[in-house]
Amino acid sequence: MRPISVTLVVSSPWKRDLRPDDGDLRSARALAERLGGPYSVIVPSGGAEPGFTDLGSVHLYRVPGRSRPAFLRAARRAVDHGLPRSSDILLSSDPLAAVAVELSRTRARTPHIVQIQGDVLDPGPAYGGVVKRAGLALVSRAAVRRATAVRAVRQGIKRRAEQWTRSPVACIPSRVDTRFFAPPAVPGPRPIHTAMVGNLLPVKNHATVLRAWPHVLGRVPGARLVVLGEGPERPRLQRLINDLGIEDHVELRGSVPRDEVVHTFRQTRLAVHPSWSEGLPRAVLEAMSCGLPVLCSDIPAHQEIIRPETGALLAPGVVREWAEGIVSFLADPERAWSAGAAGQRYVAEHHDFDVMIDMFADFIRDIAMRPRTGR
Repeated sequence: MRPISVTLVVSSPWKRDLRPDDGDLRSARALAERLGGPYSVIVPSGGAEPGFTDLGSVHLYRVPGRSRPAFLRAARRAVDHGLPRSSDILLSSDPLAAVAVELSRTRARTPHIVQIQGDVLDPGPAYGGVVKRAGLALVSRAAVRRATAVRAVRQGIKRRAEQWTRSPVACIPSRVDTRFFAPPAVPGPRPIHTAMVGNLLPVKNHATVLRAWPHVLGRVPGARLVVLGEGPERPRLQRLINDLGIEDHVELRGSVPRDEVVHTFRQTRLAVHPSWSEGLPRAVLEAMSCGLPVLCSDIPAHQEIIRPETGALLAPGVVREWAEGIVSFLADPERAWSAGAAGQRYVAEHHDFDVMIDMFADFIRDIAMRPRTGR
């Protein structure tokens, strides 16, 4: 098979100091290996210096873009005049990136796969005010209509995308390295009662679990909650922790390397994910892959991956319900173990990294090899 070269546009910065095990980099390298061609990635520079970084089979091009219009201009220029000049296919990871691709001249002769990884076709209140949500829906639907093909991360998004385009739409779910995210080889003590992983943003709804924690402590004295992730909500959440008087039992640990995420999961009895909205949360799947039972908000993204035998779905904002759910698992280790084992099997069967990468590479190759008729 002939090599397929790819240019991916992403509107969120990649980490300044990339580790070999970084999830984005590892996925890009795995796709480059399967497709056999260079894999170029255009991202906003964020805290890093703009410019080119050669990462072997992955060519990272950081463009200046302190605002959305600035990123659109810089990303479009990079697609047309930057390092990736002869790609067989263009990918975009989100609606803003899709706009940058569609505005490029290169798009007229190159197929474009739009990735829909959240409820952006029908954004709810978690995405902001009415005007912002209307704009996001308009842009997202236009991107899907104009795309050569669409990748959706879950079936509900796939069905919705199919209503806006006649182009191919594939459901290729989030992927997990099940060999890395795995239970400990030798069972040991689990001093962390509950872990929550996610950027500190309003949509992640950390506050509900924090407000539930005094109730948990009333039933499970000394219960520890560890939160992994960083973001603008940290000051507000820290104030809430102090106001609730639970600072001795809750740790906002910040952003940590993925090996520390695994280490934390292996010391934890239960994972919680109370988000108001999600695409298909990898953090939940990674916790399940490590053998943890999971409590998640009752939203479409979680409904596709959580079953009664692996955990439970709870109303996102009902504090008492979250307190009772957490206590019920902490008080029943046998039930927790059974749910964790079932979750681990589910992820291995449906979200294994290599299987999902193979599926995505086959989809990219299929779209790239089709006759090009322009848009």
